[in-house]
Amino acid sequence: MILKQTLHYNQTLKQTLKLNQKILKSLDFLKENTDDINKLVQKVLETNPFIESKSTVNYDSQQFIESFSSTHTLKEDLYYQLSALSYTYDQSIMEYLIESLDDAGFLSYPINQYLNDLNINEDTLSKHLNILQSLEPCGVGAEDAIDSILIQLKRNNKMKSYTIFNRFKDTILTQNYSLIKKETGLKKEEIDHLYYEIRSCNPFPCNNYNTSNDRYISPDIAISVEDSNILITPVNQPDIMINDKLFEEVKNNKKMKEYFNEANFLIENLTKRNQTVLLVANELVKIQEGYFLYDDELMPCTLSQLSNKIGFHESTISRTLNNKYYTFHGETYPLKNLLVSQTTSGDSSDSIKKAILEIVSNEDKTHPLSDNKILTKLNELELHCSRRVITKYRQQLQIPSSSKRKQLK
Repeated sequence: MILKQTLHYNQTLKQTLKLNQKILKSLDFLKENTDDINKLVQKVLETNPFIESKSTVNYDSQQFIESFSSTHTLKEDLYYQLSALSYTYDQSIMEYLIESLDDAGFLSYPINQYLNDLNINEDTLSKHLNILQSLEPCGVGAEDAIDSILIQLKRNNKMKSYTIFNRFKDTILTQNYSLIKKETGLKKEEIDHLYYEIRSCNPFPCNNYNTSNDRYISPDIAISVEDSNILITPVNQPDIMINDKLFEEVKNNKKMKEYFNEANFLIENLTKRNQTVLLVANELVKIQEGYFLYDDELMPCTLSQLSNKIGFHESTISRTLNNKYYTFHGETYPLKNLLVSQTTSGDSSDSIKKAILEIVSNEDKTHPLSDNKILTKLNELELHCSRRVITKYRQQLQIPSSSKRKQLK
């Protein structure tokens, strides 16, 4: 009986070891968030005799379990769809595009920035954008809500509506039927049908993936200010060690050696991950020093610029920033928020967004400003961008259009 039990025990160890090795070797530690890393560590703690926890943190708490109850993220679904495609594409370009998507599934940067950061021509970028925009949900990878509607109309072969919306998008947003009728010669019934097709599109098709309110987020670092000094402190990191003494007792056992190698592999990769996150965070905090010390506007900083400063490839930094968070003044923020694009004129997107918020908050509520008038106000402040950028930033800030902001006296 004892011999039989021992044999069964060894078989179970072998199966578990195979699973753990597969997970560890296929895992991109840089891309994983703190919760996923801690979940992995908890599994290894339960199966590997050489890994021990130096702290009393319970990674299997109810709060931790709930953080993994949500459905797949948008980016996870996009990677899954991408893996099933038969098209030829550059993996690093597709990864950069997917990781650059904001919470609404839109491109975060101007097209010129993608060309510069990826060092590719317009044809290559267009090819890879078309692949991204061919994925579900239809409209993902658009520049903004308007572009998302255009993608949906084109995908659904609503070419007449596509042409009208592309040509008269400003007019359609103001619901000026008569101008479209005059310019195109279309009858009111035809225009009504085109409007119906346009309205049937979802300007924010990726909103169903927004589960941030239900998901527990564990920050990787805490940022604080003491005596005008910015402190960066790692938090929620697994505190584990290898039991070398135990290995000395069983080192001649082949299976135990495999477990020991697994333990070393895990700790080595966790150490590299945590060092890389700290290095990238430290450089970002240096760049955004004025923001943390004096609440200044965020400085323009792109992946390419950060790459040049640190010496890492853009894809490495992109994976490092993926699903990483920091706390500051009791609030939790995505670390990638410290990356700020700039307009073609060189102004930071952060400064323009703050100015838009200020302009809208001080406008006459009975006569709210259109995007064109907001653009004029920004130019007066010597902040320059296009009207389309204004619309994009306004939507990102969840500011309704002027017609919806209007208040009756």
